[in-house]
Order: sequence, then structure tokens, then C-alpha cells
Amino acid sequence: MIIRKNRISSFVAVILVIAFSLGIMSSCSVQKDVSNGLVYDEALNFWYSEKEEYKGLVGIMRKGCSDSPEIRGTYILATDDDVIFIGGVNSRETDGKTPVNAYTTYEIGSLTKVFTATAVFQLIEKGRLSLDDTIDKFFPEYAHGREITIYRLLHMQSGIRRELMDIDLKSVENAGKDYIEKFGKYWFTDGFSEEEMMEEFFKADLDYEPGTKYQYSNAGYFLLAKIIEKASGMQYREYIKKHIFNVCRMDHTTSMERGGLTSVPETTFPNASTPYEIDKLFDDLYLGVVSSKGNGDIHSCAADLLAFDRALIGGKLIKDESLAQMLHFDLGYACGWMEVPGRSNVYYHSGGTPLYHTENTYCKSRKFGNVYLIELHSTYADVKPSGDIIKSVLLYLGMN
Repeated sequence: MIIRKNRISSFVAVILVIAFSLGIMSSCSVQKDVSNGLVYDEALNFWYSEKEEYKGLVGIMRKGCSDSPEIRGTYILATDDDVIFIGGVNSRETDGKTPVNAYTTYEIGSLTKVFTATAVFQLIEKGRLSLDDTIDKFFPEYAHGREITIYRLLHMQSGIRRELMDIDLKSVENAGKDYIEKFGKYWFTDGFSEEEMMEEFFKADLDYEPGTKYQYSNAGYFLLAKIIEKASGMQYREYIKKHIFNVCRMDHTTSMERGGLTSVPETTFPNASTPYEIDKLFDDLYLGVVSSKGNGDIHSCAADLLAFDRALIGGKLIKDESLAQMLHFDLGYACGWMEVPGRSNVYYHSGGTPLYHTENTYCKSRKFGNVYLIELHSTYADVKPSGDIIKSVLLYLGMN
């Protein structure tokens, strides 16, 4: 009987351990609310830390998000360990009732590029890609493929024009009806297939000799998304979801999906205008997913982007060696990160779609360690005041 009791006790213990483990796994699968532990200012819809060491930063964020009537959207300032400030400013979600918050979703535009670059480095670590690979390996039909490496694509030095198709609507007045229709089909309605866009791209000459200068190119990151597919054997959206979104528990983030946004764009706010006043030409300005693949297709929220930033910098997505390569500036651009002139240890990227304006800033500060400032805006009117907030935070942190 004693032996039997011991066996029963052991069995019960095993069951309890399993149940406890499953409980932990279950709790880990739910994203922790980033506002937990913060004080909530209901009148302003701000959440902030009461820790004495963050008092100055909280003051900067409160002032910056209150002083300018142009400010709209979601702001979050955090370190690796703490969330310092969250602001849901002057906007409500699509239900017309809920004030915007850390989980409100926006088009993040070109902030997508750092996700694409991260996936490339993951595949490099697996031995499926190399920075020195020339892209004729993946696009043998492309005449300039042997001249362009993955490194050049990542650093915007490929010589490839800005877009896959010849789309450059700088002047509405000088654009003909057919050209305006092509612009709309390319950006908003997914009126061209990937095959059609690639076919036109393959016919185009390079704008300059690869490696000789920096020139921003959405097309280059589209090609990187295609290379991710060829190297991984998975669709780009599936790869990003499995190897990045799921790892970071980005529960409110999607790739290559139309709709689902919970923020309301407010491009008609006084003094605001979409680029080239295209709001006067098209009714639907939500970004399409085909032309923006790999370069601007992701929808996300501030809480999820913070989870990504922390995971990326913390070595949970790529190794330290890969991260060092990713953060290496060459002619002013790294891999999904822009250089802030005159400031070392600061990494930044903006994102712009016709309806949204976004920024992601990361810096290594002496006092607080890694600091992250994410801004997701519903209007273009706040470009300058939101930029002023970034400058004020960096100045306070001593990032000269």
C-alpha cells in the first residue's frame, strides 16, 4: 500500500506540474497590457509612470502631446523594462467612441522595412542567404541582377528606381488621366499583379551604378520580400507572421491584409494634406497590399511595435552579430533604419502612407539604456510637432 500511495502521489505531482506548466504557457500567450502599473489621466487620455527617474521624460511627453492642436494618434515612450508614457491624443477609433490607445491599429508604412530586413538576416543566419548574394540568383531574367547584391538592396544602394512601375505623381496638374488611373491602380486598388509589376520593372534601366550612392527605393524592399519567399519556401506574409509577429506576440499586427484598421485617418484636419493632394483624385486612399509588399504593407499598433523593438534589440529575433550588421550605416542608411544627422547611437525610420504618418526611434542612452519612442499618427498635420517631441526626448537623454 505504501508503494501504491507513493505512485499515486508521484502521479498527482506530475499532473500538477503539467497543469502548472500549461497555465504558464496559457498566460504567456496573452500579451500583457503595456499600460499596467501606469497612472491614467482620463481627461487627456495619457498613461504615465510615477517613477522619479522618469519625471523629466514624462513632462516632455505630456507637454509635447498637449501643446500642439495638430497632434493626433498614439505615442509610446519606453525602456527595455518600463513603459514611461502612453498618449492617445485627440482621436477616436472607428467605433466613434473609444479614444485611441496603445492597441489602436494604423498603417505603419515604411516602418515595414525593418521587418523585411529582420527576416533577411534570419535567413542569412540559417545559411539560406548571404549579404553578398547577387539577385540574379533569384531573378535570372533580370538583366542587372549580377550588379546588385542583397547588401545593396538593404542599404538602398542598388541603383533601382523608387517604385517597381514608373509611378511618380509629383504634380497632379501635369498628370494625364491615364497616368492618374495607373497611379491609383498601383497604390490603392491592387489593379496590377506582382507579375505585371515585375515585368515592367525588368525592362527598366538602373538610375545609377550600384553602390555609388544612396537613393530611397520601395522597389528594392519589394524584391527583398520576394527573395524571402524564394529562400524560405513560404509566402512573405506567412513567414513574417510565424517568425516575427508570433515570436513577439504581436497580436494586433497583420501583413498583406486589407482593412482591419481601428484608427480613423484625419487628413482633412486644418493645414493637413495628403501628398500631392491626391485626396482630391481618389475616394479610397487606404494603401494596397501588392505594391507595398515588404516596403509598407504592415498594419500595427504602438504596443506591438514596442514588443518588436525590444525583441529585435534584445537578441530574440536575430543574433548580436546580425544586429550589428543591421544597424551599420552606409551612406546614411542602415537596414530599415535611418541615420539622425549629428546624433550617434540613434536609429530612426519614418513611414508615410496617404492616410498616416509614423515614426520609430531607438537610442542607446547612458542613464536609461535602450529607449524606444513610437509615434503613430492619423494625419500629416503633426509632422513638425511630432518631430519636435523626438528632438526634445533625444536632447534630454543627451543624445548629441
